[in-house]
Amino acid sequence: MPPGSPAEAQLEINELRDLLGPEVANAGDFTNREALTSLIEGGHAGLLHFACHNAFSRSGSRVHMADGHFTPRDLATAAQTRSLRAHQPLVFFNACRSAGEIPWFSDTLGWAQKFLTAGAGAFIGTLWPVRSDSAMQFAKTFYGQLLDAGQPLGQASLAARQAIRDLDGDPTWLAYAVYGSPAATAATRGVS
Repeated sequence: MPPGSPAEAQLEINELRDLLGPEVANAGDFTNREALTSLIEGGHAGLLHFACHNAFSRSGSRVHMADGHFTPRDLATAAQTRSLRAHQPLVFFNACRSAGEIPWFSDTLGWAQKFLTAGAGAFIGTLWPVRSDSAMQFAKTFYGQLLDAGQPLGQASLAARQAIRDLDGDPTWLAYAVYGSPAATAATRGVS
């Protein structure tokens, strides 16, 4: 987990690990940009979950890591080689404005576009700043529905929205953008 992540981030990660169980490989917490980029370029992940702060400006997104900023441009090699194609991981970027994009030459640049080009099967991010407690509850409900209840991506994300919809007038429930087939399901058992 990057330095300066929200207080709820570690709790969110721990709950996800508990839900996935010990039989699912855990690559650990990443605080180093170079190590994270190597993991992504290696293409062996089935799930990439980010619980951190994402800084978004006119120059794009960035996550502060111990060895510098991790940006969508760091995914250029993964996108060119489509390194995530074999396992088509779900990438859940639970951070403020992580689904935001900027104009980039004749295209756009953002986390979703780069991860999907690299071969991710689905991407979840937010379109504006979100409250950490609401974001954690969204993730907890989403994974509970996707993994425990066996619901497809569309139904799991709908259930997560509904779970946080009435939290003190907080619009976080509307912030999530889900890229991927609404009928996609998770394979967590018997996958090598």
